[in-house]
Amino acid sequence: MITLVISIISILILMFFISVFLVNTRTSSDIDLQGNRLTVRHPLKKEEIHLKKDLKTWNVRKMNLLWRGRVYALNLELKGKKWTKIYFVSKTKKIKRLIDSLEEFDPNGSKLNHSAH
Repeated sequence: MITLVISIISILILMFFISVFLVNTRTSSDIDLQGNRLTVRHPLKKEEIHLKKDLKTWNVRKMNLLWRGRVYALNLELKGKKWTKIYFVSKTKKIKRLIDSLEEFDPNGSKLNHSAH
C-alpha cells in the first residue's frame, strides 16, 4: 500500500514539473497572423504579440541538424528582453506572410543566418 501511495505521489510530482516546463516554453510552430497581431500557440498557453508595439528585432536562422535535417528558426526579440522562437521546416504561406510583415515593421531584421549544429 505504501508503495502505491509513493508511486502516485511521484507521478503527480513529475506531471507538475512537466506542466510547468510546458507553460514556460518560448518555442512554437503554431502561428496565426492577423494584420499586425501575431498569435503564437504554445502547448499550454497562447501568446499575443502586437508586432508594431512589441517587436524589437528579429532574424531567421537555418540550422542543419543531424537527426532532423534542415530546420529554420524565426527568433523574435520583444521589448523587455523577451525572446520567442518559431520553428519550421519549410517556408509555408503563413511563414512567408509573417516574414514579409516583419520586414515591414522592422526592416533591420535579418532574413537568413546560417548555423550548423
